[in-house]
Amino acid sequence: MSETKELSLKEQIVEAARNVLLSEGYRNFSLRKIAREIDMSATSIYLHFENKDDLVHTLMEQSIERLNTQLQQAASEGDGPIAKLESIAYEYVRFALKFQREYQIIHLTSSDEMTRYPKEKFRKARKGYEIVSNVLQEGVNAGLIAEEKPRMAAYTFWAQLHGVMSVVLSKRLDTRIDQQEFIDEAIEHIIDGYKIRTALQTNNK
Repeated sequence: MSETKELSLKEQIVEAARNVLLSEGYRNFSLRKIAREIDMSATSIYLHFENKDDLVHTLMEQSIERLNTQLQQAASEGDGPIAKLESIAYEYVRFALKFQREYQIIHLTSSDEMTRYPKEKFRKARKGYEIVSNVLQEGVNAGLIAEEKPRMAAYTFWAQLHGVMSVVLSKRLDTRIDQQEFIDEAIEHIIDGYKIRTALQTNNK
């Protein structure tokens, strides 16, 4: 089998796995179901992936890398740390809305249900937090943001955005509220939180 065919087969497996994972969930996810999707034997999948968790980890890694690439681009376009945070926030939202399947996969599985996410992959996954942390540190260095623990603040930033998108994507937003207005207000409140904290700490000195 040529390298091109091998790559094509692997891509078919990954796409089928993505479909099964999103439709069946992790607990009902199996290599046999993936094999049926693409009319091949489950044994053939083992030629490319060690087990089902290896395959799920690959799906997660692909989605995370795609998101992080977009966030890095957004961070490079902002003029100053506050503008960069806003740009990152809107790119996160855009990604979640445009690539909902990818976004769901990032947050679909929990560590207590599957094999621990490999350390080497987790280092790549952390890049998104580091992008935000670096921007916050830039703001601290410029005297525009007062955060003693930029890394922890970065995780809070992510948690807030994820909460916003969880409401939107699960369609739990009150129908009387305009979705875009809700997103705009939420991002403004998140960003303002850094400004307000900075102002308060400055005034208390």
